[in-house]
Amino acid sequence: MGPISANDADSAEAGAVLIALDLFLSTGWKINGYLIVEIGLKMVYNWCLNKDMRPWSLQTTFSDIESKIEQVGSKVFSMAYQKGNEMASTLAVVGSNRGDMFKA
Repeated sequence: MGPISANDADSAEAGAVLIALDLFLSTGWKINGYLIVEIGLKMVYNWCLNKDMRPWSLQTTFSDIESKIEQVGSKVFSMAYQKGNEMASTLAVVGSNRGDMFKA
């Protein structure tokens, strides 16, 4: 099986992972254990674990994610509970309707 193309939700989720890592690194916090990265879409979760499955259209995003992860150190990718992500879903919908990107 080869790389799969990304849809808008997948691209947004991968971008959210990148922004979350960016925000974490900007705080300057140091961790003694693992940084847990919770991902809401199974496809993006699989892309984080398996480089061969990543779509070409998101190679730059995942290259940036990998660079940030190296700076963080130990990390664990986790699948989000399906019903527990209502706020993230709402923010994603609102964010997709905005013309510019912002960080909280």
